[in-house]
Amino acid sequence: MSQFIKSSPDYTFDKIDCPEKRLFIAILSQAVHDAFASHVPRLEKEAARNFLTRNSSDFRHICEMAGRDAAYVKERIRKQVLREKGWNVDLSLRTQPRRIRKQKHLTGNAYYAAKRKESHGNVIPMDRSPIRAH
Repeated sequence: MSQFIKSSPDYTFDKIDCPEKRLFIAILSQAVHDAFASHVPRLEKEAARNFLTRNSSDFRHICEMAGRDAAYVKERIRKQVLREKGWNVDLSLRTQPRRIRKQKHLTGNAYYAAKRKESHGNVIPMDRSPIRAH
């Protein structure tokens, strides 16, 4: 069923609201609820988290039928689990700030072209007045 819906330009899965799609959305919603609710027993919570973070064919199929991207759902759940454990997943992995590139030093023809542009543009040209004799 999903292959036909994906291949037809007239029917995209996001536009179709059918009972089957709502069922698969409910399955995902229940798994997320079980993974993060405080009143759910520990074993059920772990089972729900394993289901949501493993890349099983069942999980991918349920996400596809619900009209959701399995990789996106998996990544969001993984980040939320890590946040619960005290990890800051919103920080960049970059350890050093980005280097600010300095303006290149012009040489040769590029230097003279920039000087010509500078003298004809809005920028005040460098002092090129002849030396006056007193």
